Amino acid sequence: MNARMPGRPKDLEKRAAIVDAAQALFSERGVEGVSIEAIAAASGVSKVTVYSHFPDKAAIFKTMILRETDRLGCLISETTAPNGTIEERLNQFGLPLLKMLSEPCHVALERTLAIEAQRNPEIGQLFYKAGPGKTLELLTDLLIDARARGEVDFEDPLTAARDLIALWFGYGLLERKYLSEPDCGKADQPCNQIEHGTSVFLRAYSRR
Repeated sequence: MNARMPGRPKDLEKRAAIVDAAQALFSERGVEGVSIEAIAAASGVSKVTVYSHFPDKAAIFKTMILRETDRLGCLISETTAPNGTIEERLNQFGLPLLKMLSEPCHVALERTLAIEAQRNPEIGQLFYKAGPGKTLELLTDLLIDARARGEVDFEDPLTAARDLIALWFGYGLLERKYLSEPDCGKADQPCNQIEHGTSVFLRAYSRR
């Protein structure tokens, strides 16, 4: 019988378990406060297995960031339909984004990043480029397309995209950053928040 090669399902399951365990531990103690031994114990694998997948904690942290940003990109592409009104398309873009950013696991990641980016600027740049930066790029493209369709009017699409993101997330960013249990109101609050921001944006940028 041939030896099992890396990359098969069990290897991928172990890799995911390692990243999951590290994400939980990092959010509690910070990257510096977590040992490889602790990650191995929490993920149910040996220390050797951890090192067979990752050379160090920095590699685990980078994988964790890329996994979240990849999930975000897939979420947006799957939920944003090319048809419908501009209001519908923008809401379809913003709602899954807000819901994901409000998830406890993502909030914990953001808090960890705020600390680690000070120690390692490369980490902050990596997250921004793959996450917020990519989101801004996709939203800018959507708005450029909407302008070409005659649905909105603006001089600078990048500024318009930044304005919309600010309307969507605004004060909620502070709540997620500083409150352990932000007051998100009723279950439909994310939908209302996105729809309100989109409505204000379209009043400001509609063709006159």
